[in-house]
Amino acid sequence: MKAHFTTIVRGASLLAGASLALTALTVRGAEKAVAADAFPTFESYIKITGQAPSISGDEKAYQRRFQNSSSGGIGIEDLHFVKEGKDTSTEINAKALTGTEDYLGEVKFAKNEFGEVEFGYKSFRTFYDGVGGFFPLNGYWSPLANRDLHVDRSTLWAEAKIELPNAPVFTLRYANEKREGKKDTTIWGDTDFTGLPNNNPPISQVRKIVPSYIKLDEETQSLEFTVKHTIGNTTAQLMLVGEHTKNFDTRFVSRFPGEARPFPTPASTVLLPAAQMNNDVDITQGDGIDSKSTAAVFTSTTKLNDMIDVKLGARYELLHADLSGDRILVTTTPTATGNVLIQTGNYMGLVGSSRVKEYVVNAAIDLKLTKDLTSTLGIKHEEEWVNSNGGFNVDAASGTPATVVTKTPRVEWEHLSDKATVPELEVRYTGISDLALYGDISTRKGTGVEKNTSAYNPLTATSGTNALMNTDKSHVNYTVGGHWKGSSLVNVRAEIFHKEHTNSATGFAAQTGDYYRLATQFTGYKVTVVLHPTDVVSLTSRYIRQNGTMQVTGYLPTFPAYDSCDAVNHTISEQLDWNPSKQFYAQANVNIVFNTINTIYPRAGTVAATSTNIAWDANQVLQDANNNYTTATFLCGTPLSSADDLQFQVNYYKADNDDRALAFRTVTYGAIVQETSVTVGLKHKFSDKLVGEAKVGYFDSKNDTTGGKTNFHGPQGYVSLTYAL
Repeated sequence: MKAHFTTIVRGASLLAGASLALTALTVRGAEKAVAADAFPTFESYIKITGQAPSISGDEKAYQRRFQNSSSGGIGIEDLHFVKEGKDTSTEINAKALTGTEDYLGEVKFAKNEFGEVEFGYKSFRTFYDGVGGFFPLNGYWSPLANRDLHVDRSTLWAEAKIELPNAPVFTLRYANEKREGKKDTTIWGDTDFTGLPNNNPPISQVRKIVPSYIKLDEETQSLEFTVKHTIGNTTAQLMLVGEHTKNFDTRFVSRFPGEARPFPTPASTVLLPAAQMNNDVDITQGDGIDSKSTAAVFTSTTKLNDMIDVKLGARYELLHADLSGDRILVTTTPTATGNVLIQTGNYMGLVGSSRVKEYVVNAAIDLKLTKDLTSTLGIKHEEEWVNSNGGFNVDAASGTPATVVTKTPRVEWEHLSDKATVPELEVRYTGISDLALYGDISTRKGTGVEKNTSAYNPLTATSGTNALMNTDKSHVNYTVGGHWKGSSLVNVRAEIFHKEHTNSATGFAAQTGDYYRLATQFTGYKVTVVLHPTDVVSLTSRYIRQNGTMQVTGYLPTFPAYDSCDAVNHTISEQLDWNPSKQFYAQANVNIVFNTINTIYPRAGTVAATSTNIAWDANQVLQDANNNYTTATFLCGTPLSSADDLQFQVNYYKADNDDRALAFRTVTYGAIVQETSVTVGLKHKFSDKLVGEAKVGYFDSKNDTTGGKTNFHGPQGYVSLTYAL
């Protein structure tokens, strides 16, 4: 049980309990409820809240799940102030919540027929748990050593608008966005803690779950100028945008951190022989980018007559980016005399640049062919050019001990050109009674050329491998649907959709005739039926099915390849709304999802036996995966008096995809999770200017995917006071 609540959070929890008690007393002595809309709506107000969870179990998992601090919080949840003058107005919005570190300050001033100015700042925190992974066969739990991970996001902005009568509207906006902190990543390292003895199929080749994290330091500044004007039947807008981004993100990965090999059995010596110890490799990789971009965007809409609207658009963007970074590998090797640290395979002093140029033009016509038939016909053309180059040093240590570092320079470059044309068509027909039909289709045809070279040594004139690749892209998307309103008792919505994307490349690498093709297809439909059997009951039923296929085809002179993935998704949902009177309402909904992925990998082959591992079938690395889950919610409420509302809510979630047996071959994809929460809330009107709310909830989260290591449960109290200003 968590014990380190702050005094102020304890006070919030006690206040919630006191509010519940006082409200209950008020209810017992109150007359019967009169109306559900007894609570006033405030134009200007301040809302002060406090919350206090009491978590048993994994607090970090709670923080990530609910994006809320396990220490609770208190502060101003919402402040809204509006003052209207004869021809001016002032608006202030603010928020300041501890725990979630959620802050907002915004001020707006406006003058009729002149313009407005706005200043603001907001920030909030995102929590991560640094779980890493869990190996079910031996119960190995792999979290980060320090799981206090969070990222703070903030935006500072200022905007001015001049809006004079019968004149162009000018807008100038500046924004500064930042992202700072640490978060876990899916880039895992190596470990033998997940290995098995060699009398079983080995795991260590395919099951690596040492966690890693990334430190973020990112900032983007933007300046945007817009002018918009209407002349006759034409409205046109020109926007100029400048953007400057400076990022430097650092990844930290540990491989085999201080691990003895689980097999063969270590000899009974004081210091393990080096052959029976893994080398501890610590990787620090920094990636920096400093980019500047400018863009011009033009749009216009012209109403030619009651039947035809013409829309035009164009965009031009130029980007220049400078790249920097390093990757440092420090290997700790155990020896009979102690550990030896070696820096090897390091990539140091990355310097590179990239220049991107892109333009897009588009046109569309909105047609009202008849009073029941409308359509939109459009076409878009886009082209892009990319020129990139980079250089770095490969640092390798040699000698015993490894004290001599050799620096080998490397240089790379890449050129890319790409163009595509996208026609689009939308049609809507309402000429049949109680029925609306619609459809749309779009295609994308594109070609490109990519030239690049692998790394080469400019000092020794060692050439890299030149590559030439011709690319083709073909995308087709269409949707057909309808909405039928048969009567006041029933209406139906149905839709069929299809997406087909194919990307291919020929001539890749140095060999003419090389071929690569990636094709994806998604087809499905969704049906929604709404029934009103009575005036107080509404039933909404929904079914969605989607089939997907991914095919990868490759050809090398002597090695054909074919891989595929088939996915099927079913979503079934039902919602019941019941409002028997003004004194009571209830809502219940259930969502059931069945998601299956079938994989094919016929060319992985067999891994030969070694001194420590028996031979095994690598085709079993890719296995079928299920993602089936159920969610359910029940909500009801009733006014207990003219000044009191009661609300009750239950939430439920369950995923039971027990694929832990797959750990003998590969990653266990399935999730085994069950979560339940129950909340009771009371809302009380103290006066026409003061409204209070108190909630008490209990939640329980069980996660067998992590072996129960991330389970948590406990109560939470919440209280708020809203006062009219």
